[in-house]
Amino acid sequence: MARQTGGESSPKKETSLNLVTGFYHYLRDEQEAVQKRTFTKWINSHLAKRVPPLIVTDLYEDLKDGVMLLALLEVLSGQKLPCEQGKKLKRIHWVANIGTALNFLEGRKSAYRGSPIKLVNINSTDIVDGRPAIVLGLIWTIILYFQIEELTINLPAIQALSSSNSSLESSTSSTDTTSSPIKRNPPRQGGARKALLRWVQHTAAKRLGIEVKDFGPSWRTGLAFFAVIHALRPSLVDMERVCRQPNRENLKEAFFLAEQELGVPQLLDPDDVDVDKPDEKSIMTYVAQFLKHHPGQKESDSDEQLIEEHGLAPRDIEEMLEREQRKSLRELKMWLDQLESDAVQAQETEGSLAQQYQLFKSLHVQLEMRRKQLEQSLQSTQRDGILTVDQALVKQAWERVSNTLLNWHLHLDRSLPAPLDSVGAWLHEAEGALRQEVVIHQAHDVTANTVHRALEHHKDLLKSLKSHQQVFQRIHNDRSVNGVPVCPDQLQDLAERMNFVSMSCNAHFAKMKFLENKHQMQAFLTVAESKVKSWIIKYGRQESVQLILQSYVSFVEKQHFFEKYESLFQSLKQSAEAFVTADSSADEGEMGVRRFMREVVTQWRSLSMEVRSVRSMLEEVLSNWEKYSSIVASLQAWLEDAEGALNQQENIKKEFFRNLSHWIDQHAAMNDAGNFLIETCDETVSLDLKQQLLILNERWRDLFLKVKQYASVNELDKWRKDHLKAVSAMKDLLDTAELKLNAPVQVSFLNLRAFLSDVEAVKQKVVAMETQYKLAARSAQLLGKEAPADEAARVMATMTTAKSQLSKVRERCPTLVRECHMLLPLLEEMEKHITAFYQSLERAGRITSAARDPNTQIWSHQKQQWQDLLNQQQGCKRSLSVIERNYHTLQKALSTSKVFRNLDLFLLHKRVAEIQSSAKALLKEVGEWRRHEESNNCLRRRFEESKQELEQVLQRAQSCLQETGDAEVLLRKHGDFFDQLDHRVLSMFLKSCDELTDILPQEEQQGLQDTIRRLHKLWKDIQGQVPSHMLRLKVELEQNRVAAVIEDCRAELDREMNVLSDTCTSEQVIQEHRTYFRAHNPHALCEKGIRNMEELCLQLPDNDPAHHTLNSTRRAVAEVTEQIRSIHFKLKQHPDKWEEWNERFCKLSDWLSSQTAQVRLLREATKYLSHQEQADTTVQELLKKAINIKQDNLWWLKSRLVELSDVSSDSEVQRQQTALAKLSDDLQTLFSSLCQHEVIEEEAHDEMDEHPMKTEKTRSQIILDSRKAEEAKQLYLCHQKGEGALRSSELDDASRDTGSESGAEEHSLQSWKQFESDRESVWRFITNINNELQRKHTFSCLDILKSELEQSKEFLMKAEVYSIQADLLLGKAAGIQPGTKSVHSYATGPVHQRSSHTTSRPP
Repeated sequence: MARQTGGESSPKKETSLNLVTGFYHYLRDEQEAVQKRTFTKWINSHLAKRVPPLIVTDLYEDLKDGVMLLALLEVLSGQKLPCEQGKKLKRIHWVANIGTALNFLEGRKSAYRGSPIKLVNINSTDIVDGRPAIVLGLIWTIILYFQIEELTINLPAIQALSSSNSSLESSTSSTDTTSSPIKRNPPRQGGARKALLRWVQHTAAKRLGIEVKDFGPSWRTGLAFFAVIHALRPSLVDMERVCRQPNRENLKEAFFLAEQELGVPQLLDPDDVDVDKPDEKSIMTYVAQFLKHHPGQKESDSDEQLIEEHGLAPRDIEEMLEREQRKSLRELKMWLDQLESDAVQAQETEGSLAQQYQLFKSLHVQLEMRRKQLEQSLQSTQRDGILTVDQALVKQAWERVSNTLLNWHLHLDRSLPAPLDSVGAWLHEAEGALRQEVVIHQAHDVTANTVHRALEHHKDLLKSLKSHQQVFQRIHNDRSVNGVPVCPDQLQDLAERMNFVSMSCNAHFAKMKFLENKHQMQAFLTVAESKVKSWIIKYGRQESVQLILQSYVSFVEKQHFFEKYESLFQSLKQSAEAFVTADSSADEGEMGVRRFMREVVTQWRSLSMEVRSVRSMLEEVLSNWEKYSSIVASLQAWLEDAEGALNQQENIKKEFFRNLSHWIDQHAAMNDAGNFLIETCDETVSLDLKQQLLILNERWRDLFLKVKQYASVNELDKWRKDHLKAVSAMKDLLDTAELKLNAPVQVSFLNLRAFLSDVEAVKQKVVAMETQYKLAARSAQLLGKEAPADEAARVMATMTTAKSQLSKVRERCPTLVRECHMLLPLLEEMEKHITAFYQSLERAGRITSAARDPNTQIWSHQKQQWQDLLNQQQGCKRSLSVIERNYHTLQKALSTSKVFRNLDLFLLHKRVAEIQSSAKALLKEVGEWRRHEESNNCLRRRFEESKQELEQVLQRAQSCLQETGDAEVLLRKHGDFFDQLDHRVLSMFLKSCDELTDILPQEEQQGLQDTIRRLHKLWKDIQGQVPSHMLRLKVELEQNRVAAVIEDCRAELDREMNVLSDTCTSEQVIQEHRTYFRAHNPHALCEKGIRNMEELCLQLPDNDPAHHTLNSTRRAVAEVTEQIRSIHFKLKQHPDKWEEWNERFCKLSDWLSSQTAQVRLLREATKYLSHQEQADTTVQELLKKAINIKQDNLWWLKSRLVELSDVSSDSEVQRQQTALAKLSDDLQTLFSSLCQHEVIEEEAHDEMDEHPMKTEKTRSQIILDSRKAEEAKQLYLCHQKGEGALRSSELDDASRDTGSESGAEEHSLQSWKQFESDRESVWRFITNINNELQRKHTFSCLDILKSELEQSKEFLMKAEVYSIQADLLLGKAAGIQPGTKSVHSYATGPVHQRSSHTTSRPP
């Protein structure tokens, strides 16, 4: 019995579960009992036809050896089946017989499906073990396939109707477009059952108006049986009369009529059918027998009804459907032939690759659109699954068209430009590998090797998937190959196919690996089964049995048979899990894989048991050979001596035959061993053994007849001893059993469970009792023949008494066990509730005792104690209810029981009475407690309510003081709350405390006073904290306002800097900057807020956090003020506003310099010409005209400088004003010089004399004053070109000085250039590392964190390197001697300003 282990909290649930489970098992047992009776009668009705007939009495026991099962199959099939027969068959022979029967059944084909019969979870060992469910399932399978299907398949009209319906259903079913078009019709679930039910409905029930929906409750009244009989023999049944009869009478009469008039065996009992849920299988088995008496098709009422419904005979319907199918197949073949012709012509058509692909695509789409129709047309309608001629032709045409399109597709892909052509060819190979079906060979090991080779080939083929994907992805992104465009549709087709291959390869590998392991396991099991079959045979001589045993040891032990299976099974299990995970929707999907795994486990369980039993069988055979050989040799020698002793004197014969009983035992042992060997050995050996035993037994019989008187005396004593010993052992067992079964038992859970254990122990010893009884009965029979008459009578009387006692014990034990199992849940639940009752009663007693003791009263816990007391009372009530209900149930069960004569309810009744009296006393005490509690409940409730209200007010006040958030909202909210806070709540609380003090004991009043003081102090503390809290909120509010102004300023500054870097110029940003800060005046707002905060802080203590807030606000205002000034200064310093001005200035300056130089050169050149005066006049006119034009530029520069002076720094404006003034002076000088020709000539001569040295010094100074290395380099190149233009004769000395000075300048320029390069690299690193440090990091996993750590380490190492480089740059900077202006520019301006001033130069 499955005991309950739940706690006290769910006794009802556990008992209900036990009752439901017990009821379920009861229904199952009843159903199995009904099936057992029905199937036994059905088997006997067929075995009665056998010669000689056989009878099955116990279905589970009689089928164990397989002999009767094979006999039944022989009767049903008319075939002769091999069978192991004999009186002493062993388990291994039973398994062999059952295996022969199961193999025969699996070799048969279903009449409906045309496929072999499937035996699901039915194994030989289960039948041999006599498992009821498996035995009944096997017999039902035989009944279903050998009777019901064979009989219902001969119903032509109904079968035609069901076939047409299934055809209509199959026409609407969907199929997988990627699978082969050849598919079999799926087996119709319950086809035989539906056909039989439909026959009953059309043949019998429908005509009489009786509704038959199933093979269960519809047959309970018996009218359905009468309807079937009436349909076959109308004269036998009066339907009006039977409709008025009770169910049992109808059933009994119907079964009698069917057996007497129609010859239908009575397989059912009325008691089995007249129940709520009759067994369907039993009723189907019985009803199917009526089909044997079903009239022919012309006389069938069902046929006539079908002809009325359809207007055609069933044969006409079949012929019409067949003609339509042939016509459809011919049309489909013509369409396929035309499609093939179109494909061939399209391939020969000239055109571009894109046009060819479009033609292929259109034809391929046509074929795919008709695929569903093709698959349905190629479904076999014959039982054997063979296609018709028309279907075979359509299949051939389908394969030709598919191959043609496949080859065309491959040709199109290979026509693509390289390397896309190789990708297309590889895709075809990969798709072919994925579509490749495994060829199943007859030998599983060959299939496993084939799958292994295919798997390795596919792995080699698909290992280049990544490289092909990369090539294709690059081409797919470019939509072309080396500039050659690819057809978009074809490229998309390749992309989809590539995606399919990449997604399917893992599932394909998992499937192939599973198939390999599957066939390896099947090969292993097949070899093992073949070995077992070679061991389970009719054995030969002792030497051949030893050879078989050696073969067994070599195969099982030396080859590690069981370890090898474990290894194969683990590999198979892993591959199955991987396959299901990779592709659960494949043909060999999850359910198929798991079903196969279960079949492997089941097959291995049976096979391993058979393998283990083979060794014991072989050893037993060898043991019997050894026993038989030794006994035969010794017995032959003794017989020769005994035959010689017959001629001796009487005393010598008595002495010689004194141990005759030993040889009698030896003779019996020899016959036992010989009979065992005769049954287990082959025919030749059996004949030799039989002949040898016959000879020895004849010699023994002849001898024993002559000397049996010498053995009678000793044998009689031996029989008496054996009888007394067996009787004594049997009596001890019976007396012990009677003592245990009849011992008085006081009813309780523990006592009844102990009694049940005793009963089960007695039940287990019944087998030993029966064994002892058989031994005693055998010796009693011998004594009855040989002993005196009075002794024989006593012996037989003793055996009669013992048999009676044994029968009573054997009959009483199962009933006692069953009824104990029924009573134990009730007693267990009762014991739990009794324990729970006393526990609740004890807790309630402690509570009431504490309440009665004035010294231990705790009034603060009165409410909780009262609630606990009520809970305990309710627990006692619930437990008492269950106890009384179960007690009455026990009384009723024991009063009606016929076996519980020794159970006594006295103590249980006494316990129940005590519990009832205790419950009454508790109820009375709880009433008194309730009255006493209600008298003080009002005061306590008033105190608790006032206290709760005060605590809520104080708690809310504390939460207000601790609350954080928007200062403005909090100021308004807290102001409203504290304004409404008054002393009314506190006064109500103090009043209720005074009232409660009058009823509280002295020791409790101290706690109450402590509570009053605590709450009153808390009230005062809150009242004192409120003003400071409100001032802090005001300070925080002012701070928030100042912070908002500061935030707006910073946002405006950020916006200005962002706009400056994007599109606007610094001049525009300066105007916006001034406009914003003049309009909003943030500085005044901040100062006002700070003044308000200072006034509020004066009202707070010096250590208040508000002062810190004030200081932080001041610092923030100072920071933002400094930031505003800094940004404004940077905007003024920004060089972009001077770009246009500098550009025009430079152009004008360059023009002026060039014109001045040109005038000088022209005048020098024309000094020696004859037309000097005319040339000078011409030059002067041209220059005057140009100077007039440049005056406009000078005017623009002056007006623009006035505008820029308002948005630029004073130093920059002053510098530019100086340069502009100098430029203006130079222009005026040039203009004036044109008016004074002589003065110009003299100045020109003077300047030419001083020109070399002065020019060199000026240009050297300009080069060194440059702000950037590149600018200095350009000036230096110009300087070198200028030197080449001078005449060598006039500059010899100056050239030597200039050359040395130029070398120094070149060295300085190289050092400067290297310095600039190193400085830029350091600056780039600083910019990059700054961006990296400001980047937000998101560490979503450990790998990202590791990579960030490695990158940070790398940055740290680079930072150390660049810090060293920066130190070196400081040393280099000391060795470079730039001009004063350059030094000033680098010292005062930021880096980005230095690089932007390269276009500005002094005039």
